[in-house]
Amino acid sequence: MLKVNQTLTSLHLEDNQIYDKGAQALADTLKSNQTLITLDLHRNQISDKGAEAFGDALIVNQTLNTLHLYMNQISDKAVEALSYKLKVHQASTTVTLRDDEIFAKEAEAFADAFRHDPTITSVHRADDAMLDFGIEALGQALGVRQTPTLPNSTSDRISDIRGDVLADKLQAHEIVTTLNLQHNQISDEGAQAVADTLKVNQTLTTLSLQNNQIYNKGAKTLALALKVNQTLTTLDLENNQISNAGAEALADALEVNQTLTILNLGCNSISEKGADVLADALKVNTFLTSLDLGHNEISDKGAQSIADTLKVNQILTTLILSNNEISDKGAKALAIALKVNQNLTTLDLQNNKISHKVTEAFGDALKVNQTLTTLNLATNEISTKGAEIIGKALKVNQTLITLDLSSNNILDKGVEALSDTLKVNQTLTTLGVWYNGISEKGAEALAEALKVNKTLTTLDLTLNKISDKGVEAIATTLKINKVLTTLGLSSNQISEKGGKALADAIKVNETLTTLDLKCNKISDKGAEVLADALKVNKTLTTLNLIASKIYDKGAEAIADTLKINQTLTTLHLAGNQISDKGAEALADALKINETLTALDLGENQITEKGIGALSDAVKFHQPVTTLCLLQNQISVKEAEVLANTLQVHETLTTLSLEYNQIYDRGAQAIADVLKVNETLTTLTLKDNQIFEKGAEALADALKVNQTLNTLCLWYNEISDKGAEA
Repeated sequence: MLKVNQTLTSLHLEDNQIYDKGAQALADTLKSNQTLITLDLHRNQISDKGAEAFGDALIVNQTLNTLHLYMNQISDKAVEALSYKLKVHQASTTVTLRDDEIFAKEAEAFADAFRHDPTITSVHRADDAMLDFGIEALGQALGVRQTPTLPNSTSDRISDIRGDVLADKLQAHEIVTTLNLQHNQISDEGAQAVADTLKVNQTLTTLSLQNNQIYNKGAKTLALALKVNQTLTTLDLENNQISNAGAEALADALEVNQTLTILNLGCNSISEKGADVLADALKVNTFLTSLDLGHNEISDKGAQSIADTLKVNQILTTLILSNNEISDKGAKALAIALKVNQNLTTLDLQNNKISHKVTEAFGDALKVNQTLTTLNLATNEISTKGAEIIGKALKVNQTLITLDLSSNNILDKGVEALSDTLKVNQTLTTLGVWYNGISEKGAEALAEALKVNKTLTTLDLTLNKISDKGVEAIATTLKINKVLTTLGLSSNQISEKGGKALADAIKVNETLTTLDLKCNKISDKGAEVLADALKVNKTLTTLNLIASKIYDKGAEAIADTLKINQTLTTLHLAGNQISDKGAEALADALKINETLTALDLGENQITEKGIGALSDAVKFHQPVTTLCLLQNQISVKEAEVLANTLQVHETLTTLSLEYNQIYDRGAQAIADVLKVNETLTTLTLKDNQIFEKGAEALADALKVNQTLNTLCLWYNEISDKGAEA
C-alpha cells in the first residue's frame, strides 16, 4: 500500500502483533514511499532483523522523519545498522528507541551518523542507558557538522556527559539555540559537562535539564558557568535534587549574570535558607523576570526573604511559590511587599496554608498595588472572611484581571462579598470559585452582581451546590448581562428546572458563547426546554451536555432545534442514554442544519438503525467535519453503513470509531470507501478487533487514497501479515 499511496503522512501500528517479517515488509515499502513522515511501531515484537531492515530502507527513503521503535526487542547490532542509515539518510529527524538496550558503542555509532547527515535534528532515547563514552561520541560528531542542530534528547535516559567534548561541539556551532535534556539520568558529572559548554558557547539561549539527577555539585558547576555565559536566557532545573547549597551557588551567579531572564527551580529540595540567598541575589540582579520555586520547602521564612526583595527588585514579573508550606506569616510578608512593588504581574500561591487571617494584608496591598494582574490563591485555607476582605480591596484595585479562589472554603458569604465587589470593579475578567461549597444563596448574589458588572467574561462555578434555585438566579441575570461569554456550571446538582431557567435566559442573551452543563441531571425535560431556546438564540456556539441523563426524548428535542438554529457549531452529547430513536431524530435534523460542524455521540447506545440514519444524514449535511461515535454498539453492519456515507460525503475530515467491534469486515468496508473518498484526513479505529484481513484491506485502499494523513489502529490484533500489506 505505502509503495503507491501519495497522501498518508502518519501511520500508527503500535500495540499490535507485528514481528520481524512485518517490519521487513514495511521497511521495504519505505524504499519507494515518498509521503510518510511518521511511523509508530512501538510495543510490538520487532527484534534485530526488523530494525536492520529499517536501516536499509532509510538509506533510500527521503521523507520519513519520525520512527518509533521503542518497547520492542532491539539490541546493539540493530542500532549499528540504524546508525549506518543515518549517515546517508537526508530526512530522518527523530528516531525513538526507548526501552531498548543501547549503550556506549551504539551511541558512538549514532554519533558517526550525525557527522554525515546534516538534517538529523533529534534522537529521542527515553529509558535507554547511554553512558559517558557514547555521549562523548555524539558530542564529537556534532562538533564537525556543517549544518549543526543539536539533538533534542527529551525523555532520553542519558547518564553523564564529558564536558570537553560538548564544549568543543557547541563552540563549533553557530545556530544552536536550544538544548533539551529533560527526563534523563544526568547527574552532577553530566551537569559539569554542560557547564563547561556554557562557558564557551555563544549561541545557546534555552537549556532544559528538568527531571534528572542533578544535586548540589552539579548546580554549583552550572552556576559557575552562568557567571561567564553571555547568551543563556532560560534555565530549567525543575525536579532534580538541588537543595540549599545548590541554590546558594545559583544565587551567587545571579548577582553577576546579565542575560538569564527565566529560572525554574520547582520541585527540588530548597528550604528557607536557599530562598534567602536567592532573594538576596535578586536585590542586585536586574535581568531575571520569572522565578519558579513551586513545590519546594521554603516555608514562611523563605517567603519573608523573597518579600523583602520584592520591595526593591524592579524587574521580576512572575513569581511562583505554589506548594511551599507557606502559612500566614510568609504570606503576610509577601502581601506587604506588594504595596511597594511596581513590576510583579503574576503571583502564584496556590496549595499552601494561607488562611483568612492574612487576607487582610493582601487586601491592603491590592488597594494600592498598580501592577499585579493575576493572583492565584486556590487550594488554601481561605474562609468566608478572607473572601470578604479581598472583595473589599477589589472595589478599589484597578489592575487585577484574574482571581482564582477555587478549592477553598469561602462558602456563600464569601461569594456574596465578591459579588458586591463585581458591582463596582471595572477590571476583573476571570473569576474561579469552583469547589467552594457555594449553594443557591451564593449563586443568587453573583447573579445580582452580574446584572451591573461590565467586565467579567469567564465565571467557573464547577463542583459546587448551586442547584436549580441558584441557576434560576443566574439565568435571570443572563437576560440582561452583555459581557459574560463562558459559564461553567458542571457538577452542580442542576435538574430540569434549572435547565428551564437557563433556556429562558438563552432566548434573549446575546453574548454567551460557551455553556458547560456536563455531569448534572438535566434529563429529557431540561434538554427539551434548552432546545427550544436554541431555536431563537443567535450566539451560543458550544453546548456541553455530557453525562446529563438525556434519553431519546431529549435528543429528539435537540434535533428539532438543529433544524432551525444557525449558530451552534459544537454539540457534546456523549455519556448519555441515547439509542437509535434519538440518533434518527438527530440525523433528520442534520439534513437541514447548515452550521453544526462537530457532533459528539460517544458512549451512548446507538446501533445499526441509528448509525444508518446518521450515515444517511451526513451524506447531505456537508458542514459536519467531525463525528465521534466511540464506544457505541457499532459492529460490522454499522461500519458498512458508515463506509457508504464516506463514499459521497465531501466535508467530513475526522471520524472516531474507537472502542467498537467492527472486526475485519467492517475495516474492509471502510477500506473500500477510502479508495474514492477525497476529504477524510483522520480515521481512528482503535480497539476494534481488527486482524490481518482488515489491515490488508486498509493497506490496499491507501494505495489510491489521496487525502488520509492519520490512521490510528492501536490495540488491535494486526500481525506480520497485516503489516506486510
